Amino acid sequence: MDLQKLKAFATVARHRSFTKASIELFISQPALSKKISDFEKELGTALLIRDNRTVELTEAGKLLYSEAAVLLKFGEDLERKVRQLGENPDQKLNIGVTGIEYGRLMKTLFGFHNRHPEIELSIHKHTAAEIRNLILGGMIDIGYQTRFEVENEQYVESIPFDRDSLSLVVSKFHRLANEKEADINAIKDERYVGIQPTTDHIPFSRMINMLIENGYNPQGVLITPNVDELVLNVACGLAVGHLFAKTENVYGGLLSFIKTKDYSMDIQIDMVWNRNNHNRARQMLIDFVKEENAALGLA
Repeated sequence: MDLQKLKAFATVARHRSFTKASIELFISQPALSKKISDFEKELGTALLIRDNRTVELTEAGKLLYSEAAVLLKFGEDLERKVRQLGENPDQKLNIGVTGIEYGRLMKTLFGFHNRHPEIELSIHKHTAAEIRNLILGGMIDIGYQTRFEVENEQYVESIPFDRDSLSLVVSKFHRLANEKEADINAIKDERYVGIQPTTDHIPFSRMINMLIENGYNPQGVLITPNVDELVLNVACGLAVGHLFAKTENVYGGLLSFIKTKDYSMDIQIDMVWNRNNHNRARQMLIDFVKEENAALGLA
């Protein structure tokens, strides 16, 4: 249906006059009359009953006029949205987080939102494995992974986002809760909690092997599906574990974070995206992070 012809018909129907309608539409009466006639031919039915003085609507005309305002509004809105899409960057970014990026994430997104308030940021928390699949599937525009995860991804591009290390975490009521540092022997009689191998950034076997190599023989191992359950188990004193040191900003109210003396694992955290995802707002965030990286000396 030609929306310009529909608008011409609706204007005539509203005024019940070709003269008034032609004035409003800035079109001659003969041209307006032809446009309406062509419209009726396209629809295969008469819409108007004309005589020398008045214009009346046929039953088909009454039906069409009753819906014309909705159709025209829909057409105008659709045209506006299409034009915006062509003229402006995409207006929404879906960002996937797991927790490893918390050390820097809040400040970065706060700064980006202040610079680009027109971009709607939507943040979703998932496991590391879910983030990977959502990025590859195009459901998330930006995610965060460790460097050794990124190295194994064929379709992912990345830039450095943060550096972090692992801290020992214990309950606020644990005997080590007030210690600033602890060596491996301090937890030799403790049960250990980790995150399910298929969902965490750091393979559980890699973590346990590092600890065993440094002399730790855990008195039992507890596996949880996500970081929130790990935090809960540690907070309740059921086990000790490890988290990224900078997540103390988030979990420090529940857990005590302790620097490790004789073992460590330094982690490079990257911001990642699917190279086949062409959301232009994503590039705006990438450029913003690169600008921050230059100021932070993070390459």
